[in-house]
Amino acid sequence: MIAREHRLPGFVELAELGTGSQGEVVLARHESGGPPVAIKYLAAELLGDTTARNTFRDEAQLLKRVVDPHVARLLDYRESPWGAAIILEAVPGRPLRKMLDEHDGPLAPEAALATLKGSLLGLAAAHAVGVVHRDYKPGNVLVQDDGQSKLIDFGIAVLIGQGGQAGTPAYMSPEQWTGEPATPATDLYAATCVFVESITGRKPFQGSTLDELRTAHTERPVPLDQVPEHLHPLVRRGLAKRPSDRVWNAFEFVNELEAIAVQNYGPNWERRGLIALGAVAATVATAIPLATLGSALLTPGTSGLAHTGMSASKGFLTKIGGAKGAVSIGAVGAGAVIAGWFFWPGPSVGGTSHAGVHSYFKKPGVLLSQANMPAAETPYIDLKYTLRPAKAKVGTEVRLIEQFHARTPEGVYYPPGGGRQCFGQGTKSPKTHFYKWSIGLDDASKHGEKLGFYRMPPLKRKDIPQKTTNAITLPVSGDTTGERQPFVQAECATMSSWTTTYRIVLPDHDLLPPGKYLVTPRVPMKITTTLREQTAIPPESAGATINGTLPVLEVLDG
Repeated sequence: MIAREHRLPGFVELAELGTGSQGEVVLARHESGGPPVAIKYLAAELLGDTTARNTFRDEAQLLKRVVDPHVARLLDYRESPWGAAIILEAVPGRPLRKMLDEHDGPLAPEAALATLKGSLLGLAAAHAVGVVHRDYKPGNVLVQDDGQSKLIDFGIAVLIGQGGQAGTPAYMSPEQWTGEPATPATDLYAATCVFVESITGRKPFQGSTLDELRTAHTERPVPLDQVPEHLHPLVRRGLAKRPSDRVWNAFEFVNELEAIAVQNYGPNWERRGLIALGAVAATVATAIPLATLGSALLTPGTSGLAHTGMSASKGFLTKIGGAKGAVSIGAVGAGAVIAGWFFWPGPSVGGTSHAGVHSYFKKPGVLLSQANMPAAETPYIDLKYTLRPAKAKVGTEVRLIEQFHARTPEGVYYPPGGGRQCFGQGTKSPKTHFYKWSIGLDDASKHGEKLGFYRMPPLKRKDIPQKTTNAITLPVSGDTTGERQPFVQAECATMSSWTTTYRIVLPDHDLLPPGKYLVTPRVPMKITTTLREQTAIPPESAGATINGTLPVLEVLDG
């Protein structure tokens, strides 16, 4: 722990983000206000070590060179008799390491490819100014709420051509083991190691000792048995033993990645990858507890991540040709993902719980009677939630804000061989088919709006409630604002959005006992109805899928 006399004056510390042999990283904000920052302090015991201090200063100088959306930005470097501090952009993201550890199984190929692409773009920015990271690993990649990633920690970075044995053994290239000069190919080797781990669930080279790991990385053949065959060329080049046999230019590697991804996963592979990443990320708390600071922490253009919703009276998604029917439609543009972070405010009343749910179809052609419809063109609903307070007593008013976005394809035909023909909104073409689907039970018009409270345990934080029998349902008041349903020609779909605010005063404990609850206005939280040409079909026949998390409320005793 860095002593107070070695802290940067003028900053209020909000949380500890991590510690290591070099020092400590904290989340802070200046006394005069402004956005949060991450401050990396050099350990007090190293302040008198000239080599350590120079290394710390060099990290800041190298990071100063790199300016890119995929790299955590250096804001300032301060050094004085009180100590040394690197001031960085605070990134509201989850470490890829935590996502891989907590996810049940490997990432979907599109998600792994999307993560690799973002990382490569960050590395490319570093390489362009002559910097080699040398410690690319899952712990140094933060996946943000929009699915993009940022590279952090340039603590052992060097200029291209400098050498030395440094790095994290599981991801070190052969030349790092032997102390040879570092090049862009060094980082691309590590990035490929992480990609293999993401897509298979295992590090490419195993070993219980440093000698075993050194032998594996320098001598053993590239492990391809669990990697999809069409990705073998990408992995084989990235893990070549000799740097000269690898791709040296990260942009070139990105081009190869995209060509393979488009050929095997379709032109919208990245959008699906980001959606899949969002579903995983929503189950993992962010590395930086930005929710404790409120909306000021959201980066420009992301303020909409805090809210999402749809009115209970709008429980159905319906399109007949171009005519609007009942609506429960949600769309977010390419790259839309789920915001999912959650932090308790401490022992007292208050705090905010954020969460998000995304629903779509893996076989949308079954629902729309379009045999050639690609999965990337699916109708979908994206719901994001903000619940406050996250801890409350009897008699407290609790508000659940539900922001709703949806995409509803209409007036569209997918011919054999690929492509899309858009006839436009309101078309009566026989190639346009009626379909309808809903989340939960659409009975608000009969019985009034309600919220469902699911007890934890037995449910867990990452569960999506699929039953009505274990829910406590209570009446609420609600109002919907900002409704928009424009037809977007580029999407050949109606893109809908609105925000609903639900309000409830917590009743006595005989109706809602003390404890933690998952909260939702959709009971059950699943796709319950799918109609095709007025005929009900099983939702699973169209690959109905729902991912994400729900906000959590803790009802306090007393």
